Amino acid sequence: MAPETNAGFNIIWSDDFSSGSLDMTKWDRFTAAPSNGEQETYPSSGNNCQLTSAQTLLITPENSGGAWTSCRIESLPSFQAKAGGQIIVQSRFKLGSPGANLQGIWPAFWSLGEAVRNGVSWPACGEIDTFENIDGGALGYGTLHCGAACNDPTGLTSGIAFDYGTFHTWAHAIDLRSGDWTQQSITWYMDGQAYHVIHGSDVGNAATWTAVAQSGMFITLNVAVGGGWPGNAAGNTASGQAAGMEVQYVAVYESA
Repeated sequence: MAPETNAGFNIIWSDDFSSGSLDMTKWDRFTAAPSNGEQETYPSSGNNCQLTSAQTLLITPENSGGAWTSCRIESLPSFQAKAGGQIIVQSRFKLGSPGANLQGIWPAFWSLGEAVRNGVSWPACGEIDTFENIDGGALGYGTLHCGAACNDPTGLTSGIAFDYGTFHTWAHAIDLRSGDWTQQSITWYMDGQAYHVIHGSDVGNAATWTAVAQSGMFITLNVAVGGGWPGNAAGNTASGQAAGMEVQYVAVYESA
């Protein structure tokens, strides 16, 4: 699916997953050890990440005798709003099967500070979770992580109700049009509806705000299993597409 338009913005990077296989000029498959006490491993190949005949990306966690595998991909480039400008990071996807037992399943669409690739640890590198969900619950969460100023490890977060099995558009927008950093903002959207806004004044520290709103971040899509937030998967937790994420596109927009 071609990315949706955003009035007043141009697309500067996107993937509509129509190339037949994952475009490795745009993405890297993460294969390092998982964090957060998660149960899955992320193999470098296999069917956990595959492009479908419908030209979508399907990420599926798989349970093989209690050993979980899944997929996590990260954009090779990083993106940041220009001074005085705006960017939007956006994706359209649906999750799993309504009513499936999804204890421990943790799908996410998020951005991590480029600084982490240069040795800066979390949460100082900054993280914007455009979307997270756990255990098949009713809410999708948008969260900012930036250390003590963001009440980490919980972060500054808010949720909005959505339904499994239906495609929704999730986005965060960074707005640096104000020359006063305290008035700059990050806004989270579902299907064009704003449901969470954080201003620089909410963070309250100029250097921290710079790290999360004025610095480069790369995009991540994954479905984790287990960990401190959702808890471990149960013996009858669904695997495969019933617990997966099907993505129609990912796009980054810049103000015209």
